[in-house]
Amino acid sequence: MRKIKKIIVLILIIVFSYNIYFLNFSNNNFSMQDDLIEKLSSNMPNYTRIDKIPEYLKNATIAVEDRRFYTHGGFDIRSIGRAAVVNLKEGEIKEGGSTITQQLAKNLFLTNEKSYIRKIKELGLALKIEDKYSKDEILEMYLNVVYYGANSYGVAEASKKYFNKEVWKLSLGECAMLAGLTQAPSSYEPSKYYTKAKKRQEIVLKSMYRYGSIDEKLMEEGIKETIDIYN
Repeated sequence: MRKIKKIIVLILIIVFSYNIYFLNFSNNNFSMQDDLIEKLSSNMPNYTRIDKIPEYLKNATIAVEDRRFYTHGGFDIRSIGRAAVVNLKEGEIKEGGSTITQQLAKNLFLTNEKSYIRKIKELGLALKIEDKYSKDEILEMYLNVVYYGANSYGVAEASKKYFNKEVWKLSLGECAMLAGLTQAPSSYEPSKYYTKAKKRQEIVLKSMYRYGSIDEKLMEEGIKETIDIYN
């Protein structure tokens, strides 16, 4: 009975999400009718194009945030199912199961409110974004708007803030450390909690190795790398 309930909830979330797909969603800043890349790049002086972002940073982000990013259509049914099981067991939303596309949708159009209504909107918007933009364009937008802590939004700001360098000059270890921040920026902020940030970086590097982004030698070099942090 409990398993049937979980399946029903999951089906309802997906069905309502497809209904959101057909709405022209907008807020005070963005509309789905906008060219989101043009709007973001014209309003963000540090907007960084995907070809200027290191492969290590892109791969590190995908390894820890959404390893099936290039194969799903906006949402990951396995992640949603896993999150639904946890949330039903806890009686509240503890896990989101969000893909990079869903996180982009939330950052541009929604709030951080933990509710099923927000999750449904997030899923519907993710489907629309996937239809309109390529995977690389989605990843580019995400990396330019995601919060990295210390009042730093986007990879360009975060790279300058923590490492005092342009994002395209980041090393493997620095890329892995940045990618690790997005899960909990205030908890892993390296200028305050370097040891925790370093442990999180190791998790990212091991994930990159596990999913084939780097070999064992590079993983070990990244773990041993000394990171200079600027306050």
